[in-house]
Order: sequence, then C-alpha cells, then structure tokens
Amino acid sequence: MKSFGKGLFLVLIGVVAMSLFFSLPVWAQEIKGPIKIIVPYAPGGSSDIIGRLMAEKLKDILGLTVIVENKPGAGGRIGTEYAKHQPPDGSSMLVMNPALFVVSPLVYSKLGYDPDLDFIPVSQVQIYHFVLSVPATSPIKDVKGLMEWIKKNPKQANFGSPATGSLPHFFGLMIGKYAGVEMVHVSYNGSGPLITALIGGHIPMGVDTYDAQSRYHPDKIRILATAGTSRKHPDIPTFKEMGYEIEGVGWNGIVVPAKTPKAIVDKLSQAIVSVMKMPDVKQKLEQMGAEATGTSPEEFAKIIKQDRERWGPIIKASGYKAD
Repeated sequence: MKSFGKGLFLVLIGVVAMSLFFSLPVWAQEIKGPIKIIVPYAPGGSSDIIGRLMAEKLKDILGLTVIVENKPGAGGRIGTEYAKHQPPDGSSMLVMNPALFVVSPLVYSKLGYDPDLDFIPVSQVQIYHFVLSVPATSPIKDVKGLMEWIKKNPKQANFGSPATGSLPHFFGLMIGKYAGVEMVHVSYNGSGPLITALIGGHIPMGVDTYDAQSRYHPDKIRILATAGTSRKHPDIPTFKEMGYEIEGVGWNGIVVPAKTPKAIVDKLSQAIVSVMKMPDVKQKLEQMGAEATGTSPEEFAKIIKQDRERWGPIIKASGYKAD
C-alpha cells in the first residue's frame, strides 16, 4: 500500500506539473527570450524609433524581454546580413524597408544576403508617403502645371532627392517617365540640403517624404502632391486625385530568419498587428508623418512582390549601380 501511495503521489505531481506547463503562455513555450529587434541603422532614425516602439509594446503582449540591437553600416546591409545568421526560433526580428529588400538586390552585385532565401516576411508596420515639391516662389501651382513645364523645358527638368539610390530618386524618375521626359537627378546629402536648395530656388523640384518636407509647406516650399492613396494634408492632393496614376510609398516591416517555424511567424505577426492597432502607437506614427499598418505574413509578402514590380523596371532602366 505504501508503494501504491507513493506511486499515486508521483502521478499527482506529474499531473500538476503538466497542467502548469500547459497553462504557460504559448509564447513562453515556443519562443525563448530575450527577443531582440535588430535595427540595421544608427539610433534616432525612423527605423530605430519604430523598433523601440514595438519593443516597448511587445514585451507586454509576449510576456518576454524585448530589446533593440542597432547594427548600423553600409546603408543597412551590415545589420541585414547579421540578422540572417540569427537562430530561426523567433528570438530575433529585423526592421527592414524597400531599400534593403527591393532596391539593393538590383543595384549591388554582391549583397551578402538574399531577401527571399534568407528571410520570411512577418508584417508591414508602417507606411510613409513621398511628395513632389517646388520652391514657394515657383510660378508652378499644381501637378498639371509642372507636367506641362517639364515637357516644354526638358533640359531644365532637374529634380533633387535626399540620396542617390533612394526610393525618392527612383520616384522622381517615375514622374519623368510619366511626363515623357528623361529628367536629370541631382543628389543631395540628406533632406536638409535638399530643402535648402529648394528654398533658394537652386533646383526646380524635389522629391522626398511628407514628414521631411511638410513643415516647410507652404511658406518656404510648395508641395504639389503626395504619392499615397489618401491625403496627408487638406490642401495637398494625391497624384491620383489630380488624374495621374502615380503612386509610391515607403514602408518599414518586420522579417525573421529563414526556417523560422510558421506557427511562430504567425504568432509574431498577430502580436505586431495588435501593437499597430493601439491608439497611442497610431498617434506617435502620425506625428512622424507615417501611418500604422500591420499585416499578415502573406499580405506583407504580396506588398514586397508588388513593390518589386513597381520599382524594378524604373531602377533597371536608370542603369544605376551602387558598386
């Protein structure tokens, strides 16, 4: 009887242990913390801000420590290559953008990572609009007027962007293609110098993000249109509203190393979508000139594919190579 009682006791201990295991959050069973969000840029930029915002919110949803690890260098490529070597167990995520997954594969002969083979999309987290602007002193008042001016003055139709090889660079080329003119790109070392050139009337038009230029509208520069699907300002129309089938937005998203189990990918996506629905998160991104999104892995994969189809021909036609 003593042996029976001891056996029963051990069985009960086992039952209690199993019940405690199954009562643990599913995250604790599948993902071992801490989780690190890899930002392939220096602290302070938009990718870093979104990474830290998500880390703060995800730790409560997942019940795990979530930290941000900055790995800057080579325009984000060093951090991206670093991320592909992390364990495929949900303990590492990468904040990425079209420059890393759409542009770089087309302009670098040796990249160090393959966006499709080395990573799995988890969720898009935010989008930001591109804008087309002219100096406030310009006689051009709208997109129609600019298109007419470009056609009449093709040799003067230069446009500026904050960097060579950036999406604003290729967006400007897209506008020129729509006008039927091969416009000349002038690269500036960031948004600040581009704004200075526009204010001084040193360049007839510029392309950048809404956030970078909106604070100067309409006193110092005039934003003619945004390239998103909705207005960012009551007085600034979209290209489509003006009758031009021109669309282009930038974004940030989250990916994980290849071979990460689908169950973990789906659960991370669900957690991220929950974060992006939070009112304070939406407000924070709105203050940055961005919009919170949050998508399924399948939806995000489709967005990446569509952007390659949209930007690929423009990038290839430009002949631009980074190395």
